[in-house]
Amino acid sequence: MFFIWWATTLAACSQKKENQPIKTDSIPLNSLSTAEEWKKLGNEALDSDDYNKAIECYQKAIEADSNYFEAYFNLGVAYSCILEFDKSIEYYNKAIAKNDTIEITYFSLGNIYEEVKDYDKAIEMFKKGFKLKQNPNSSEAHYRLGFLYAEKSNYIHSKAHIMRAAQLGDSLAREFFDNDSLLWKDPFLRPDYKQIKLNIENKRSNLYYAKLWDRFQQGDSTMTKEEVHHLYYGYVFDKDYSPALSVHDPKQMDDILKKENPTKEEWEELVSSFNESIKAEPFNCLYLYYQSVAYDALNKPDESERNLRKIKCLLTAQAYSGDGLLKETAIHIIAVPAVPHNFDYLFFNGLSLRGQSVEEGYYNVLYLEPNKDGLEEIWIDFSQPFDFLDNYSSRNQKK
Repeated sequence: MFFIWWATTLAACSQKKENQPIKTDSIPLNSLSTAEEWKKLGNEALDSDDYNKAIECYQKAIEADSNYFEAYFNLGVAYSCILEFDKSIEYYNKAIAKNDTIEITYFSLGNIYEEVKDYDKAIEMFKKGFKLKQNPNSSEAHYRLGFLYAEKSNYIHSKAHIMRAAQLGDSLAREFFDNDSLLWKDPFLRPDYKQIKLNIENKRSNLYYAKLWDRFQQGDSTMTKEEVHHLYYGYVFDKDYSPALSVHDPKQMDDILKKENPTKEEWEELVSSFNESIKAEPFNCLYLYYQSVAYDALNKPDESERNLRKIKCLLTAQAYSGDGLLKETAIHIIAVPAVPHNFDYLFFNGLSLRGQSVEEGYYNVLYLEPNKDGLEEIWIDFSQPFDFLDNYSSRNQKK
């Protein structure tokens, strides 16, 4: 193994007294020439706790070969042993710049960031390391991340990771839940589209889609978890289903909403305009919300409340699919908004988007601005819209 295993090395370093004298044996400067030779001498010095000599040897290795990853990595180890964490961070980052595919570098760097209490950076490094190790969903990964989130007092993300670790069999994580499996049981109902299709086509079932649709249109607030689940995800089988949400004319809406005293005619115009939009996109929560605002302005509380109950139904269906705190508990959506800021979860929870990334498997990670709940990122599963588009493209190619 070309690098020194970080856990054992750092453990050994931590046992040294901070004021322990450091050996300064002379280095045979003229007898070595290759980076590999300097690195081997450096490793011998490191094993002998002669950290200054190790550092000098690794520096000589870099002089011989400026792209020598192992020398940069081992400098990170050596500097951590003498508690020069800034230097250790510098050289681990330089090692990553030379080769960003070695997971152990991220774990080592994560440990140093944890040591200096930079938990955000530590979490970032461990996530990258576990991803490279191709086991980001291991119990080890989730428990470690849960611990780090707890260290930074972010208990919502900490609990999510520790719960996942318990589900995957981690004994320490299960002890956290007093070994009660009910406390770590996965509570979410993910869409099984084949089964949903069978259920909503059964006319004798309470899940028959026409029945669900009528209740939704009435703003029925008594629909069960299973019923709202089938209503929302069953819509993908409707002939008018679209995998993308459009954008209502923002100028018309803004012109009215920004006015100090819009006229009755303007509010009525807005209601009428949204009626047309909602016919095309009946599950567009933003349309339903802004139309509800217009109904309120027109003193039509029944219509406004009906829209709000519809919104609650749709958001409830999404919430039952996942909490979005992990990839494994991503929120499943059936249509992608044209503007990322318009994700229902963000808008109706008063959250602001800091950035986003798309991960393999059709996942959208929404990175959030600081908020009172401590939510840092939300995972969205948008595989259904893309599966629909892929199937649509395939059907067209066969024609």
